[in-house]
Amino acid sequence: MNRYQLPLQPPPIKGFLRWAYTLSITHNYEETLPWYYTNFIQMSCTKHFLEKRRTFFFDFFRGKPNELNFNNPFLLTCAVNYEMLSGFRPDELVEFMIGRMNQGYYAIVFVDESKITVSPAYEGDAFPHHLMLSGYDLKERTFDVSMFDFNQVYRTIKIPFEEFVSACESMKRLIESGLEADHHTFFYRFNGEHPFAFDPVAVADQLRDYLNSETHLNRINYNPDGEVFGLATYEYLQMYFKASAERHPSLVWPNGVRHLHLLWEHKKVMVDRIRYFTQHGIIERDDELQQSFEELANKAKLMRDQLAIAEMKGDDRIYAKMPAKLEAFKEKEPELLERLLKRVEAGQPVGT
Repeated sequence: MNRYQLPLQPPPIKGFLRWAYTLSITHNYEETLPWYYTNFIQMSCTKHFLEKRRTFFFDFFRGKPNELNFNNPFLLTCAVNYEMLSGFRPDELVEFMIGRMNQGYYAIVFVDESKITVSPAYEGDAFPHHLMLSGYDLKERTFDVSMFDFNQVYRTIKIPFEEFVSACESMKRLIESGLEADHHTFFYRFNGEHPFAFDPVAVADQLRDYLNSETHLNRINYNPDGEVFGLATYEYLQMYFKASAERHPSLVWPNGVRHLHLLWEHKKVMVDRIRYFTQHGIIERDDELQQSFEELANKAKLMRDQLAIAEMKGDDRIYAKMPAKLEAFKEKEPELLERLLKRVEAGQPVGT
């Protein structure tokens, strides 16, 4: 077998690779959709990002697990560290990855992307990151790799075996020298035998948590005091953009475009969710609700695009405009979510 490619779908969420990698696998299979639309409702962000000089993160929230490790019921997961991989010679490491793909496993490998030509970090400082192997070509001596390229576009591209090995060896040296922690390599195989029926109770609970700016997910395993949830995240997004406009000295690693990209993805998922619920008889059809969320999604996408263009032009004035734009979301969204919650509570699920 000279050429092999495991099935992939364009992931519905790309803001963080943990979503892109896992969902690009599960979205190949329609039986995973009831699970997908039961999830990805809640959002969270970093609370003390200025006073404690922490990186501000805004993202989907599913209870604080490691999303790359044992948190998707449709993925059988194995995890290894560099200590376990250290005995492989370069050719053996390539053969090991090929062997796992032949067994149906996608490989999410922790590497130093500065050694990979198509990476935005190429030939710069060390850049520890995960990339996903989903195929190979023995004649070309390349792996099919999903990652963000030098234009920050998520796509699947080919990289030579030699570059992959170099990125692994560099990561191994960084770990052994104590300069970086080992975030492990993961192997996923689709678990088609996992049953999951749509869960309206879980959906309703998450909608209430979002509306009340709180979480009850997995509270026995972590303390959520350093995070903000649901509607309250708008206040902190506004705070973030005000700090960006003022060039606040405590703002660490600004990344406003990604925050707005995640905002757009959240609204887009809500649009898709309402459409799915309606098509499957889970809620009563509500065209006004559907249209209102589509309008929010379009506005979020426009904000993201405007910010990206302004940043490319070096125009910082746009940051000061964002808090008012976010205020409109904060005012509009509660009534829409309450309306959806009533539909879910009143609905009678028919099938999955």
